[in-house]
Amino acid sequence: MRRRELDARTGPSVREFLRYYVLVLLESKQLTSRGIIGKIQGESACNRDYRASGQLSVDEQELGRVLEQLEKNALTSPAGAKWRLTRQGRRKIQIYRKQQRQCPNGKERAAKLLLKWMGHCEPGERVLDVGTGEGYLAFKVADHGCLALGIDSGSFDYSKDSVRKARQKAEDTGGQVEFLRRSVTSLRGRDGSFDYVITSQAIHCMKDQHRCVKAIYRLLKPGGSFLCMDFAVGLKGFLQHGWHAFLGISREEWKVLLPQCGFEESRLRTVCDYLVVMARKDSRARQSVEGS
Repeated sequence: MRRRELDARTGPSVREFLRYYVLVLLESKQLTSRGIIGKIQGESACNRDYRASGQLSVDEQELGRVLEQLEKNALTSPAGAKWRLTRQGRRKIQIYRKQQRQCPNGKERAAKLLLKWMGHCEPGERVLDVGTGEGYLAFKVADHGCLALGIDSGSFDYSKDSVRKARQKAEDTGGQVEFLRRSVTSLRGRDGSFDYVITSQAIHCMKDQHRCVKAIYRLLKPGGSFLCMDFAVGLKGFLQHGWHAFLGISREEWKVLLPQCGFEESRLRTVCDYLVVMARKDSRARQSVEGS
């Protein structure tokens, strides 16, 4: 699933977003198809601060299908080489904006589902929390009965002090959690040692998502489970988190990436503006060489 810089993204998740955002763009100005793609690329350019491929590039054929559907529903109409918004299209935008105000933040609900899928830990089972930040998930799974290790690279300004704060919280509360300043790809000497690897709102910030998921697979015991909650790529994610949501891995992309990295038995569920993912490492898997 490695995406080169500005590889166009497709699929139902992106299409859902386009049905809304094309109307927003046409609200103020008539645009050609190429102009729409250019505007989206320009407005999502902030994502390059995290990853070169984070800027959203829209597949031209995908956009064409969306424009065709919007015209069929009388929400847009062609104006020469450009597209314009109809009166019905303006009313549709108002409906979308009302939905935005009603859309709840699903973080706690997503975490609750992740823990439900994880189930109760057996004595001695170990959990790795990747991109732990200040220990949001690590403390939850510790309360769940697990031995937890939280790691965070501290690569961004907002996270550079997170491990220190998490350690302080563990001291203050007596939580059975260890924290290290480490990235998942640089964690050595622990291959095949975790029953679970979990992550919350971290995969979208990783510069090489494919490599990170491969490292997660390597660190899991055979039969171990990977559980992830992150921003949902698509309309709900965008309405809550803006362009940042498109740094995430879409439902369609997870279905390709997980088997590529060796995972099986995957489950995916959208919870408001979050996507929760679970996948299992084959219990018969032979342990890879560390760092491979």
